[in-house]
Amino acid sequence: MNDAFRVGLVNRWEQCDPRRGTNFANILVQWHLFEPPYRASDQPGQIESVLLDYPLQPEGSEDGSAIYSAGVRPGMFFSDGTEVTSAHIATSLDRSPSFLIQASARARGSRVFFKVRRPNARFELTLSRHEHAIVLEKGGEFLGTGPYVLSPDSQPDRLRLVRNRFYKGAVQLPEIECVVYPVDANGSRRKLLEAVDRGEVDFTEDLPRDDLNRVQRMRKCIDLGYCTAILSFNTERPIFADSLVRRAFAAAIDRKALAAQSYSNALAFTATGLLPPALGKATPDEITHDLDQARSLLASAGIDRPSKPLVLAVVPVPRPHLPEPRATADMIAGQLSQLGFSFEIRQTKSMDEFFDIAGHGQYDLILSGWIPDTPDPLDYLESLLATHSIPAVGRAASKGSNLSRWHNPDMDKALDMERVKSDPANWQKITDLIRGEVPSFPLMYGPHTVVVSWRAKNFPRNFCNRPFLAGLELEPRSALVDAVAT
Repeated sequence: MNDAFRVGLVNRWEQCDPRRGTNFANILVQWHLFEPPYRASDQPGQIESVLLDYPLQPEGSEDGSAIYSAGVRPGMFFSDGTEVTSAHIATSLDRSPSFLIQASARARGSRVFFKVRRPNARFELTLSRHEHAIVLEKGGEFLGTGPYVLSPDSQPDRLRLVRNRFYKGAVQLPEIECVVYPVDANGSRRKLLEAVDRGEVDFTEDLPRDDLNRVQRMRKCIDLGYCTAILSFNTERPIFADSLVRRAFAAAIDRKALAAQSYSNALAFTATGLLPPALGKATPDEITHDLDQARSLLASAGIDRPSKPLVLAVVPVPRPHLPEPRATADMIAGQLSQLGFSFEIRQTKSMDEFFDIAGHGQYDLILSGWIPDTPDPLDYLESLLATHSIPAVGRAASKGSNLSRWHNPDMDKALDMERVKSDPANWQKITDLIRGEVPSFPLMYGPHTVVVSWRAKNFPRNFCNRPFLAGLELEPRSALVDAVAT
């Protein structure tokens, strides 16, 4: 057994290109292979320069769109030794579907110019998102500027990350091995937990909170309220075009029962709004489980129940907010059947299939969720509610999708106004629209749970959105065994 630092995963690494849709396993790997132009700092509201100088410089406007520019930091290289240029950055960003929703980029000399499609006082955060990492496509490979590269012998179930010799920053770990321990048919993480118990895993984010009590001789970190599980209603389908129907379905769902299925302390995880607590205190949606009210709302809507089952699409892999996606979908279908509806649960086999279904809108309801890309609550809500965030064929990689496919001009206007200048009255309007229209229904908040070996020194308390493993110092495995024995 070699002395590499071992990461335990439950999901396979499905995408080599960070600009496409991703699953939760991809994010950790991608942060260590690729870098975006900027990075959100651990300090609230602060931005770190990575590949571009900071701050962005205003350059006036063009066709009503704001123009900004930034110079490329000299001496930055891709993993094959190619020096990063403004053309590399502009070309890479313009191949990211989610970036093109926000802006376009062009190179001029040593600077990159950004044409921002709508006013955005926080555009630097857009350039810090992991799907806006800078990629050099060469020889059928995707090359990054991060501290590691994939070893040629890597497989989807076992990745080896070895040092990028052209990376300028400090790298303490010479090698990281990422091993997949798939979930059982019943959604159990038994294989991963057993590997942790055997000392085969040095780090994992994939154990549910209730399994942490079984872990011994490992450091444990838990951040509650990190992300949100969400049931989205496809508002392009006639049955969910009426907000009365959406509110009825929401009232028929017992969120506390759903949380109790996944967590022992259900009350701590039951959602009361779309925004997870990690992004700040949000106004509760005030939706309570009330089957009589749900039936009354349906009667007021006057809809005819469809003869065919409603399609409930489900994300294929466990997420922090959905530790057991299929079990949660089954319970939702059971609760909603009390309104007289039947359901076909369609759990996709891969994230590619999930994004394809999302892009084509081939569902009536969809069970997924959202993990913040940035610390900005507005980014979170815009990803879920803005018209421009509706996934489309060829654009499904903008994974921060408006999966309810909700077109609401008032919401779009309010989000755009908040981009220009934050205003409490305008934010209240956004909140009121969410509460009244219920395009999506938040179910549970997910925790960020981490276990890490004690042989990892300098482990950071806040480590999201950065290649944090590169900075760890490692005690030899043999030294740790001797220390435990004594």
